[in-house]
Amino acid sequence: MRAVVTGGAGFIGSHLIESLVASSADVVCVERPGAPRQWIRGLPISVVECGVREPDALAPVLDGADVVFHLAGLTEARTPADYYAVNTDGTAAVLKAAARLGGRAPRVILMSSIAAVGPCRNGELIGPDSSPRPLSSYGYSKLLAEAVVHAHRDRVPTSIVRFPSIYGPRERGVLKFFQLVRRGIALTIGGWDRQLSLMYVKDVVAGLRRIAETPVAEGRTYCLAHPEVVTWRGFAAEVGRALKKDPILVSVPRGVAEVVARFAEVGAALRRRAAILNRERVDEITQDRWVCDTSLASRDLAFAPAYPTARGVPETAAWYREMGWL
Repeated sequence: MRAVVTGGAGFIGSHLIESLVASSADVVCVERPGAPRQWIRGLPISVVECGVREPDALAPVLDGADVVFHLAGLTEARTPADYYAVNTDGTAAVLKAAARLGGRAPRVILMSSIAAVGPCRNGELIGPDSSPRPLSSYGYSKLLAEAVVHAHRDRVPTSIVRFPSIYGPRERGVLKFFQLVRRGIALTIGGWDRQLSLMYVKDVVAGLRRIAETPVAEGRTYCLAHPEVVTWRGFAAEVGRALKKDPILVSVPRGVAEVVARFAEVGAALRRRAAILNRERVDEITQDRWVCDTSLASRDLAFAPAYPTARGVPETAAWYREMGWL
């Protein structure tokens, strides 16, 4: 199998590439020029630094591929336009390049997000057929990327997969939470009993590969997550057990967080950087439920994630320690 992975040098892409290489796949990693390569260095793969903005550059890279795992995207950006430029327009470039190959077009799997749909409403779970109401520019950019996929389905075989928050080795966002717990504090915005779905990176890789290998998945949209419904209180407890800490739970009121986020946005703008915390992010974080309906994936793919938090969190903590990040 010849597989192209866009954004392959990143957190999820590097894990996917390792898995593909282990099964003797011919792998091409597409990255932006100058992207760090520490997680894929030394692997027997080809790396093309053309990014995902130009169909003319992408078409020869995709020619001959069996599958394209389109993972490249921004989760933090200076402006909404940056999200759309990469997440939406980048997806359009990949699909246009694939469409130019006609009958040789590879299967394109878009890695989307439940942010494209928005949180649970009226007691319903987030599923493939949920009415989309994204809360953030990131979510809108992913929703529009999905629309691009739908617009090309008559010319390119495609699948869309929406993921919840993903954690595991090499991920730096949740690392901050682990570092605080190691100091005896767990910090969140809003209540500790907010519910969410999570997915460990090894399950993400297994799910992506299962979609690529399953013919019935073509033309469909899936939500993939571990079926365990997690609360932030429960997640803090799991991290505490992994680190042998009993953290004090500290909750920042939403109003206070919005003020802090506003100052963070101004400071980031002055430094021409993306704000790690912004008001849209506060809105997403403080929603009561982000829980997925994974029944279609279970039925079509016979896929069962293997890593509940009781297994994934200790593995993540052990890796952070080994790397000296904790």
